[in-house]
Amino acid sequence: MARYALYFAPETGSQWWLAGSQWLGRDSASSRALAQPAIAGLSKELVHHYTRDARRYGFHATLKAPFRLTQSHTLPALEQALLSFCSQQRPVIVPSPQVLWMGSFLSLRPNCECPSLDALAMRCVRHFAELSAPLNHTEMARHNSQALSLRQQELMQRWGYPYTEEEYRFHLTLSDAMTYCDDAHTNTLRDAAVKHFQITESMCIKGIALFCEDEPGADFRLLKHYHFGV
Repeated sequence: MARYALYFAPETGSQWWLAGSQWLGRDSASSRALAQPAIAGLSKELVHHYTRDARRYGFHATLKAPFRLTQSHTLPALEQALLSFCSQQRPVIVPSPQVLWMGSFLSLRPNCECPSLDALAMRCVRHFAELSAPLNHTEMARHNSQALSLRQQELMQRWGYPYTEEEYRFHLTLSDAMTYCDDAHTNTLRDAAVKHFQITESMCIKGIALFCEDEPGADFRLLKHYHFGV
């Protein structure tokens, strides 16, 4: 069964989209594989390996994590809900995105707290909760394997994802977990990302990108941008 996700993704053709897609090695709008940047000190195979899972999900920031639709809801119903929701939202500026570590993951994050980003994500989670099927045993086990806190377990039970409400952190993922990687490799990858994402274009959330995973383990595809109407 397909899963859908509600993400922020820069507009295709923008500097951020082109840079992010190249960094990960895949354009999730066209499903084209892309040559990743050459990084001195890291082989192409290592760069490909360190970005494997991030590449499957595509260049994005999560607003509502991947979910299956309930049996009583269809893709057209989700699309209609997106149109309604987005018509009532205002654009949000992402303050000076910087390459930073988020735990063991490399990511692009705002350079300061941004309550308007957090509020947008939570509105998204709440608005689409009734369309989301409960987690199945496999999905629940996958999250539980992440050593969640009690609070994160509560949030997972309530919203189907542990990193919501006060646990939410806006970020665009640039690598897989680097926990057991050589320090020299992690530093080299970080330095290369800092150089790669020297972008003058502002980052503004002007809508929601609907992504789809057609079957378990498939690459996520960007189906459509739904633009804010206010």
